[in-house]
Amino acid sequence: MILLDFIDKVKQFGIFSAADIGILFPNLDKRRLFEWKVKGYIVKIRNGWYCLPEFLEDPYCTWIIANTTHSPSYLSLETALNYYGLIPEGVYMTTSVTTKRSLQIEMAGNRYSYSCIRTGLYNGYNLIRTARYERTIRIADFEKAIVDFFYFRSNYNTIGMISELRFSEPVIRENLNTDRLFKYLDEYSNHELKSRVEKMLKIYYNA
Repeated sequence: MILLDFIDKVKQFGIFSAADIGILFPNLDKRRLFEWKVKGYIVKIRNGWYCLPEFLEDPYCTWIIANTTHSPSYLSLETALNYYGLIPEGVYMTTSVTTKRSLQIEMAGNRYSYSCIRTGLYNGYNLIRTARYERTIRIADFEKAIVDFFYFRSNYNTIGMISELRFSEPVIRENLNTDRLFKYLDEYSNHELKSRVEKMLKIYYNA
């Protein structure tokens, strides 16, 4: 009965923390969690974070894990660029920007990368409401994802190297708001970053 009650109360969250469990079940013996994990009733995502096995079948599960377990953070860089259709290949790692420390970690069989940004630049993200779980996912908007990418991937600093990224020209022409793009660039106050983005514009936007 304890297990059934536990599952009934936590399944709505998708992902839940040890603190959540403490609130819902203050008298639960922690050894139960270990037993349930061994038997496959719950999955340990990382220290202090758990989910039910069915959660990992949800298409948004990696994004929810990324946003929740290392927060505050928002999806950006390759993950966001792929979401907007700007880069042609799928991505092998879920990439985020955070005001916490930079981190690369494997959780529940998937790889996650977090790049640290100063608090004043933690902005420019949209909110996506998931259908199944009571979660709102934070993901960089189109222009912020581009700026974040060239900020953290500073090795793409020549016309030739940027061309090799094979950004989708139709996607850029249809979606790019240059005023918003340069607004973000002004916030970074980074001459080298602005130069990299301007080289991209010359290639893909005839700027």
